[in-house]
Parts: sequence; C-alpha cells; structure tokens
Amino acid sequence: MTDNLRTQTDIHPGTYLVDPDRSAVSFTATHVFGLKPVDGTMTVRSGTVMVAGEPHRSTVSAELDAGSFTTDDERRNKDVRGRRFLDAANHPTIGFRSTRIAFGDDGPQIIGVLSVRGGSAEVTLAVTEMAPTVDGYRFTAATTVDRLAAGVTAGRAIIGRYVSVTLTLYVTAD
Repeated sequence: MTDNLRTQTDIHPGTYLVDPDRSAVSFTATHVFGLKPVDGTMTVRSGTVMVAGEPHRSTVSAELDAGSFTTDDERRNKDVRGRRFLDAANHPTIGFRSTRIAFGDDGPQIIGVLSVRGGSAEVTLAVTEMAPTVDGYRFTAATTVDRLAAGVTAGRAIIGRYVSVTLTLYVTAD
C-alpha cells in the first residue's frame, strides 16, 4: 500500500464530479457451485466525490445504469436486465451513497448504502488506488456485494450469492 492511501496528502479538498465517459464498473459473479465465473461491466451515469478538509467527513455518491449490464452472453444480459433480476425498466438506476469514511491499515474504506431495484444494503468499498490525473483524480475501489441482501433474489439455484465489484472513477473539479 502506498503512503498516498494512508495519508491522502495529495488529494485537495473540494467537490469533484465523476466523468461517466472514463469511469467504469466491472464485476464477477459465479455459479452456485463455483463453476465458470461470469465477468461483466456496467456504465456509470453520474457521481460526486466531496473531499473534506477532515478526510473522514468526505462523501461519495454514484449512480449506475442498470440497463447497461453487459456480459459475453446477450441472452443472459437480457434476462438480468429484466424483471426477475435488476428490473431495469422499472428501476433504471443503481445508486450508492456513502454514510461514513473509515481509515485503517489497509487504507480508506467507504461505507454506504447500495440501492438496487427498490431495495438497499450496506456495502464497504475498499479504496485500492487514488492517483492524480491531468484534470482531477482516479479512484479505484473494490467490494463484494451480497446480491440477496441488496434485493436481487432470483436465480438462487444458479447464481452465487456474492458478486465481486470493482469501480474505477475518474473525477474532475466541479
């Protein structure tokens, strides 16, 4: 781990907007019995990172496009976007709002609420990278989402309960 993650001295306080064109979300889910992992992506619609002078007072929010769920199988994509899983037609946005920021030996953790298809669950994002860019910063964070707790309960006999998620957010000053 770099000192940058521990001290955050390189990140200037301020409000930063997520650049949806450069930001991305990737995920990996597995079948119930641990067979063939399924990798995919979703697009980021928008988001805000507010870096406070006192880092623990910082906040993060982001919205993902539920209809952008994509894997290597179009039939699967259509099924997951449909009513049984994400119900993207009725719940087009997957949202995240931080509730607190914690700092530990492994770096910052962003604890917050993930909202999916009308339900919500607490998740913890482990920040793995914070780096300056020409016009702002790049943040990378990872988490494991309990899809059942988040309200995506279909497919219990097929899809594993936990989904690994990595977010790469590019932000620019507001």
